Amino acid sequence: MFLMSIPKIGNEEIMRRYSHIKPVITIDGKLHRFRDYTVREMRETSYYAQRDKDVLGQVIEEELVPWEGHDFYCLHSYGYPYAFMPSVAEILAQLSQFDLSWVKAFEIIEIPETARDTQRDSFHRTAFNNGFHVSTVRLYIDKQKK
Repeated sequence: MFLMSIPKIGNEEIMRRYSHIKPVITIDGKLHRFRDYTVREMRETSYYAQRDKDVLGQVIEEELVPWEGHDFYCLHSYGYPYAFMPSVAEILAQLSQFDLSWVKAFEIIEIPETARDTQRDSFHRTAFNNGFHVSTVRLYIDKQKK
């Protein structure tokens, strides 16, 4: 069996990345920011599950733009097979070292919604067999850098 894992990075590195790369979410076609999180919350809390209470406000229109061609599959640990509980730290840990200076925000744009989604293809099946759910994450950059 092919083994998968989420890279292990320390709290200092999580905070360094989080200082300029924030989670966002689309609501009614507009990007919104989340409140700031502590390192503990970034590691232990599903910010996605808290989206209704943790969204602060709308991102200034066109401040951020999707980084074309940089959507990626992201691994997320699960407590039990069908509970999707992504953390900010998991996503920050999986960003490419080469992308870190460009990325300003990320958004989960596709999640596993049914048991079938965990078996969609060999990547998803292998991830599931290794104890992970898979999401698709979109990266955003400053409009000026596009």
